[in-house]
Amino acid sequence: MNISEVKRNLERTVLYNGAEYILTGCIIRRSITGKFYYQAEIKDLNANSALLYCRLEDLEVIT
Repeated sequence: MNISEVKRNLERTVLYNGAEYILTGCIIRRSITGKFYYQAEIKDLNANSALLYCRLEDLEVIT
């Protein structure tokens, strides 16, 4: 997934490592070198309080 797809997929099901999650947010961060990067916040469907942070590029949109 890229940054342009985040808005239309918020609160929708996405794939991460072959498992389904709900995309709950997107975070922009700056590395030590000053380069910006994005992280996705995804919620586990089976565990209500489990949140996972991953690279935005690792998510797949379910069509």
